[in-house]
Amino acid sequence: MMADTSVLVVEDESVVAMDIKHRSEGLGYKVLGIATTGEEAIEKTAETRPDLVLMDIVLKGKMDGVQAAQEIGERFDIPVVYLTAYSDEKTLGRAKLTGPFGYIIKPFEDRELHSAIEVALYKHKMDSKLRVSEERYRTLFEMSPDPILLIDSDGKIIYQNNRADIILELSIEKTRGKSFTGLGVLNEEEMTKFSESFSSVLKNEKIAPFEIQITAENGQILYFELQFAPLKIKGNIFAIQIIGHDVTGLKEAEKHRVELIKEKARAELYGFVVSAVPVFASSIPPQLRNTIIRNFADRFEKNVKPGFEEEMERMGYFKNIKEGRLENPKEVFDAYISWVSELLASLDIKTEITFNGSNNFMEFLTFPWIEEAKQNPIFSLIFRAMIMRSFTWTGLKGNVSQISSFFEGSNTIKFEFYLAELQ
Repeated sequence: MMADTSVLVVEDESVVAMDIKHRSEGLGYKVLGIATTGEEAIEKTAETRPDLVLMDIVLKGKMDGVQAAQEIGERFDIPVVYLTAYSDEKTLGRAKLTGPFGYIIKPFEDRELHSAIEVALYKHKMDSKLRVSEERYRTLFEMSPDPILLIDSDGKIIYQNNRADIILELSIEKTRGKSFTGLGVLNEEEMTKFSESFSSVLKNEKIAPFEIQITAENGQILYFELQFAPLKIKGNIFAIQIIGHDVTGLKEAEKHRVELIKEKARAELYGFVVSAVPVFASSIPPQLRNTIIRNFADRFEKNVKPGFEEEMERMGYFKNIKEGRLENPKEVFDAYISWVSELLASLDIKTEITFNGSNNFMEFLTFPWIEEAKQNPIFSLIFRAMIMRSFTWTGLKGNVSQISSFFEGSNTIKFEFYLAELQ
């Protein structure tokens, strides 16, 4: 790998520059050239596009190493490692602000040079992956059908998605830094409800989703179920995420209740994904990931199970399920499969069912988040939680297992249902 790594040396002392060049080449790096001024460093970076720049902090001329490193980072996204024997705190302070990927103190040994370059390259690679991940999830935020707000611990808005722009009829430029309760969308009673819930979350108290009334700019009354989630760094809350699910239709017409429950399941899915953003990750510790999945499964059951029970009641199976005496387990299973397939279809997921006696299979034919799922196990885990938890509601004897997922390299998500009563 080192032979494929190119380096630009920026040093105005010719003897020192040649020494660094020879050392770098001796370590297996390809030196693309030597620059003696900040201006020349930028020109050669533009021409040669090295993988890394070794930059002396103190350079002769109008532009020193700090200014050159800052421009190289901003224009070309190339990591810079500073070479310095300079101890002036002001200059070092300026250097730190440019986000360097390392320092080498002159005079230095070959092993120090090698370590600094390799660490810088690795850190830059990880930072690049993180930026890609952040952009992917930022896109997911904006695609959410529900309004999302990020509010700091003082109650001031720091972020809102496009859907929130539409609901509030106020852009983030007009709301950033302002208190949500001061936007004029809540009446006095709703302000109190919101503020009390906000304070509880800051105290690390768990609160259930609650309904709130919002008066839009055009005077329209809207109802939202709000979910609060603290976002933490090293255990400290730095912001609170608020996801609002529109339940206005529920207030207006009871006949739409079942469809709204399905939409709520979709909102739960998006809510869960956004809750995972701060840690961006496939690197979440298994224990924390299991806790998050368990919490999601509990919320899923609370919000979706009533719709399942209503469907089973309509088909005449609910009483037997509730009493634990299933006279026709195959019919109950077929009814469950029909219901869960329709639920998944509301999330734009088409499924294929293969019936084979006691062993039956469900395969996802389409999946809206396939690229994210290949990078992050969370997506497979939440659907496993949905399928496994909902299967328990049927009262059928048996179990469900996930036999493939995108994260594990498969081209699909697939589940196997084992039904002991059909053996």
